[in-house]
Amino acid sequence: MPYLGDRAARLYYDDGCGPCRLLARAAEGASRHRLVSTPLASATADRDLAALSPEQRFGSAHLLTSEGLRSSERMPLSLLGVVAGPTVQRVVERVPWLGGSLRRAYTYLWTARRDRGCGAR
Repeated sequence: MPYLGDRAARLYYDDGCGPCRLLARAAEGASRHRLVSTPLASATADRDLAALSPEQRFGSAHLLTSEGLRSSERMPLSLLGVVAGPTVQRVVERVPWLGGSLRRAYTYLWTARRDRGCGAR
């Protein structure tokens, strides 16, 4: 992954969804340049997410780090670690209701997007 020389991770998101785009760009900005947000429909995504079926690829956000690919509800905690730092990630991991709340919030947002469409439309 050539971008790992200057960035720690790449977040793949639905660029056609206004709230998704807003959250991805906010995470990129808050990460102090450790994160690159990239649309799911891009040449980079074609390369990095080639092993996923179209349903898997477009069915959730994905985070690619040197530790591998995290998708769906497995992704938010790793994303928090990239954005806020490993200490914050460890604290959230050790407080079960915080980690659970983060996963539930992600699941709620992606379920709403799937069931009702993009909130920006």
